Amino acid sequence: MAEQAFAAASIVVSLIALGISAVLLTRQNKQLEHERNALAILDAIARLTDPAIVGAFAQLEGIGGRYPDDESVRRSFIGSADDRALVLVAQYVETVACLARRRVLDASLLVDAVGFMLRSRWDAIRPFVERWRRVRNNDFLFENFEWLVMYSTWWKETPRPPHDLNYDPGQFAGVEFKV
Repeated sequence: MAEQAFAAASIVVSLIALGISAVLLTRQNKQLEHERNALAILDAIARLTDPAIVGAFAQLEGIGGRYPDDESVRRSFIGSADDRALVLVAQYVETVACLARRRVLDASLLVDAVGFMLRSRWDAIRPFVERWRRVRNNDFLFENFEWLVMYSTWWKETPRPPHDLNYDPGQFAGVEFKV
């Protein structure tokens, strides 16, 4: 009888230890997930603000005027410096936007951090991209970049959660900034 009680007590203690371990591992896994997400967002922002991308967008400034019609795109775009810059934009921005659209990256965090930059850069190349889509007969070119910009446009007008103190407009009322 004592052996059975001891065996039952051992099983109960083992089950309790297993339950506590499962809870602790679940919490640790959530923390690791948050850290991975934060690192992925920081890496995405680094890619979007990389000097190579900044240079590519500088090259693309005024691209719509350099190729005013479909024929000029067909005749002069392929192999140009603009073509190379657009490929770089596609490699960097389209990839990050695709990951955000597929919910691998949190799109709201991304557009909170660099939404204005994304919207202004899209605005600079949008007229050309629309022409490029027509010439290539492919409506899907830069669709992820466009989606992220549209998400950013929607997000900037979205009211922030009322339960989060970091979105309270009066959070720093009466606090004076001093250097």
